[in-house]
Amino acid sequence: MARKKPDSGGSIRTRRGKASIGFAGVVMAGLLAGAGWLHLTGQWGVVAGATEMQYREWFEALVNDPNNEEYRARLIQHAVEHYRETPEGKSLPLRDEAGRVVGRFRIHEAKIDQPYADSDETAQRRIYTVALIGGGELWHETGGRVRFTGKAFVTYQVDFKVQDWAAYAYFTCLSIEREWFECLHIDNILGQIFKAAVRNAGKRALVECLEPGFTIIAKPNGDTWLAFGHVGKEFKPRTGPFDESDRDCECECNDVTLLHAGYRDYLGPIELFEGNELRVTIETESLDARKSFGVDVYLLSEEEFQRYEQAYPGKLKDLPALKPMDQRLNMQKLNHTFKGLKGNVYLLVDNTGLSGERRPSDGLVRYYVRIKR
Repeated sequence: MARKKPDSGGSIRTRRGKASIGFAGVVMAGLLAGAGWLHLTGQWGVVAGATEMQYREWFEALVNDPNNEEYRARLIQHAVEHYRETPEGKSLPLRDEAGRVVGRFRIHEAKIDQPYADSDETAQRRIYTVALIGGGELWHETGGRVRFTGKAFVTYQVDFKVQDWAAYAYFTCLSIEREWFECLHIDNILGQIFKAAVRNAGKRALVECLEPGFTIIAKPNGDTWLAFGHVGKEFKPRTGPFDESDRDCECECNDVTLLHAGYRDYLGPIELFEGNELRVTIETESLDARKSFGVDVYLLSEEEFQRYEQAYPGKLKDLPALKPMDQRLNMQKLNHTFKGLKGNVYLLVDNTGLSGERRPSDGLVRYYVRIKR
């Protein structure tokens, strides 16, 4: 059975930073340049006397014209520069047939290249390659908890359009090559015996999370989104299992994880600056209606998370007591606001029984994490 593709409206990241402001700035520079051109050619009065919509349509036609390659190339370059500083340290969700998160591939290195930068062909110059190296964990039906390292060489063709004052840069996946998935740890004896089956399933999950490509959406105010697949003005970042009522917040994630006993999930890194608020809503649901299901939630700094990563999964018992930034919660529902945090933080949703206060069982975890800047 084919896996359910992630909702094209599912945001992988929201960001306001140098690259995103620069990307959106090129759009605004185009608006100013267009106005200047109209003044010089004596056509400003015609457009000024018309509606804002007519000027917008004129500008969009100018920028979206494939023959206007010089300006379009600048915008594409800014989109790539935004992406260049985005992936390292981030994670991509690995999903099961129902679209639920069952693992994560954390990118440790992303080498971006433009192999045909000097080509005379426009289409060739828009091809970029990304060599991804990383690792993570995956829940496999036979192998159980699987720890792995992975690689993939992805070729994208980049194009864009401007619509309703927003710029959409499309990274269309042309090919995925040299995909590699190596198991470092497999829980169950059957998975260890049939290691090739576990490896092939992991490789397939890795490829499927990359195949849709992605879109970078930049707004003139500097807000930038990365979304799965090819999206346009219909893109709605606030989608997921929760009704997102905090319209004054950036949505970091709104998703569902299938969390088996002995497994865990983490959300992050979540980048916080002084004065930001981190708002977290989590609900759990048991897969067995006769049983209750709760998880331990930790809010960890970068240093604490890295210490946990080094111990996971085989040396958790040897791990010094974690010191969460907030009290440890064994819960079925959480709705909490964290203030006064700075830097990268991680939400660790733990079902390994690390706290020693309960016996893990299987269930679903729905989470909605947002930031008020």
